[in-house]
Amino acid sequence: MEAAAPSSATGPRQRELDGRAAAVALLVAWWAGFNLRSVLLSVPPVLGPLRSDLGLSYTATGLLTSLPLVVLGLLAFPGAALVRRWGGHRVVALGLLGTAAGAAVRALPAGGAAPVFAGTLLLAAGIAVAQPGLPVMVQAWFPRDVQRASTLVTLGLITGEIAGAGITGPAILGPLGWRASFLVWAIPAAVALLAWLAVPGRGPAGTAASGRPLRPLLRSAQLWWVAALFGAQSLVYFAANTWIPSTVRGGSGSGAASLDLTLLNLVMLPATLALTLTRRPFVRSRAFYAAGSLLALVGAVGWMLSADSLGPLWVLLMGTATSTAFAGLLAYWPTVAAPEDVAASTAMMLAFGYLAAFLGPVLGGTARDALHTQWAAFLPVAVSATVMLLCSLRLPAARDAG
Repeated sequence: MEAAAPSSATGPRQRELDGRAAAVALLVAWWAGFNLRSVLLSVPPVLGPLRSDLGLSYTATGLLTSLPLVVLGLLAFPGAALVRRWGGHRVVALGLLGTAAGAAVRALPAGGAAPVFAGTLLLAAGIAVAQPGLPVMVQAWFPRDVQRASTLVTLGLITGEIAGAGITGPAILGPLGWRASFLVWAIPAAVALLAWLAVPGRGPAGTAASGRPLRPLLRSAQLWWVAALFGAQSLVYFAANTWIPSTVRGGSGSGAASLDLTLLNLVMLPATLALTLTRRPFVRSRAFYAAGSLLALVGAVGWMLSADSLGPLWVLLMGTATSTAFAGLLAYWPTVAAPEDVAASTAMMLAFGYLAAFLGPVLGGTARDALHTQWAAFLPVAVSATVMLLCSLRLPAARDAG
């Protein structure tokens, strides 16, 4: 028998937060999202001195950035299971505890590389556990304004990425060193945990065991199309970040490569901020995701044809497309699903996303090796943008979603 698609989110058992309580809860959720990314993206700027001090191979050094993606994908489902057992509020607190503790463990001076890898695995596990719980709490706190609240939390994630990658090198690494940089980023994560504990859970989804397991939902075509769309946008973003530097004239050390990478990531901030200011219900809109998919496809094909002359234009298109799809999809299940289905549906989507993030750079390298031309690295990006478009058109129409 065909399973029903996850249904409308809100119900009479949840009441909207109002006034000061709503503002505080939203700020705390934004700060939690910020710290779920800053601790990860603060690693690449310190890899050079870290590798030199610890005597690591390049392969081992690369694991510090690739292993977290695997952990995030594998532990998304256990995170959803914990939400079913303990409720969203407690599980997010547990995740923030793991994130802060793992970030601090990385800074331990004794033990060589072991604390760095152990702390990285611990914080990645914390992030993985927290992520399915966050949309549960957004839905519980803001049942009538899930789109805007969820988009603001996504803005926290993106701000954390930019801050971790952009501040660590010039502001922290130089004067303090790589170990101290890990400790510096552990402090705001600990503050996020304390702030989260100060904001009480709300409703059954927030404070008590709730939710259905994933298996009954697997018969829903809607679940698979959303997960595939999220995975495709993730592949576009991570593969583009990986292969832009080596496919532009002058290579990874050139000014063009630096400019293009900066634009790809920086455009995510104003694009997501613009979504927080709109009242249009874009989260359920096929046209919204289809338009973003077309931008990604044009950007990928344009990059392959004219990266050296129009590179900034193409990366702006790809960055805008992936960031808006990312924001919309993170708000999708809290908007359309019943409270008991949000955690499992989100976990499915995140697992697809992290698998694609891991495979995207590999597929680009395989295509480049097979075709012996640098532009081939962007073939998987173009294919994934096409998959985005197809998945967008298969989503339920806005009037039918939920």
